[in-house]
Amino acid sequence: MTDRVRQQVLDYLLGTLDDSEMEDVRARLRSDPAYREAIEWARGDMVRLQEIRRETQSPPPRLAERTCELVFDPARRLRYTLRQRSMTPTPAAPQGGGRMNWVDVGVAGVIFLIAGLLVLPAINSARFQARVTTCQDNLRQVGQALTEYSHKNHDLFPAVPVEGNLAAAGVYAPILADKGFLDSPERLLCPDSQQADPKGFRIPSLDELRSTVGQELSRIQQKMGGSYGYCLGYFDHGVYQNTRNLNRDYFAIMADAPSSDRPEHQSDNHGGIGQNVLFEDLHIEFCSTTRPGNGMDDIYTNDHHEVAPGLHRDDAVIAASGTGPVVLVSLP
Repeated sequence: MTDRVRQQVLDYLLGTLDDSEMEDVRARLRSDPAYREAIEWARGDMVRLQEIRRETQSPPPRLAERTCELVFDPARRLRYTLRQRSMTPTPAAPQGGGRMNWVDVGVAGVIFLIAGLLVLPAINSARFQARVTTCQDNLRQVGQALTEYSHKNHDLFPAVPVEGNLAAAGVYAPILADKGFLDSPERLLCPDSQQADPKGFRIPSLDELRSTVGQELSRIQQKMGGSYGYCLGYFDHGVYQNTRNLNRDYFAIMADAPSSDRPEHQSDNHGGIGQNVLFEDLHIEFCSTTRPGNGMDDIYTNDHHEVAPGLHRDDAVIAASGTGPVVLVSLP
């Protein structure tokens, strides 16, 4: 694994690459084992960094800002210099007047280097956290819409039909929009996803879905749910059921959409580091694993490790927009 590969992958996870560079890294992750090794290395380091940050003492308030003020504010820097000189014996005046010597240049360079090391990671971390927070705000709004829908529909969330043009997990979005519970399609877009541009996104109507056929229908189904995945429902004694709102704090009803290319279907959103998960009681967690909470339930597969409806009421399965509730296993 070369330093260049490590750096590219790290920039990809931090979201500092432009669109073409991001797409190039995604392609390499699918085809090049070295890039997949690098991203696992980087994810591990970022998770460990988060753990270290939680364990260590926080730096003094506004450390980065005060350093930059000292570097870039001439008046402040002059006052600091005069204060330091007043505390030390006055040396003999060097020859050459006010010209900077190599020591001054070296000191300035070190100051700028330190400022860069302090500020740039802080900026990248702040940008990443801002996108995570915006994603959580979107999920919270959609979650409230789902709760209102359930209150008016016998405590049931939208049903995903087992067949027909509406048989896709993302049908949640057209149903909520059709019933007036979802007023802004942009709420379905995670800012850290490939589908983040609101200009190219819209929610189809239920009538449009019913009348579309072929490849165009498949394309609409895959995009209509936006950047998120939705609960597929479950089987109860062989009978398919849509999810009932029981206000459970452990049951996932939405999350960043799963990926079909990553181990355990980890979401591509947020650089593959983790996913935001919306639970039935409307609390949201950013999880580095697909098994949040007590670690018992994988939110992207059922108890038989298949992308299919749950095998019982507490078996949550979050599927990408175009995934239908097809039975992939034999039920007991």
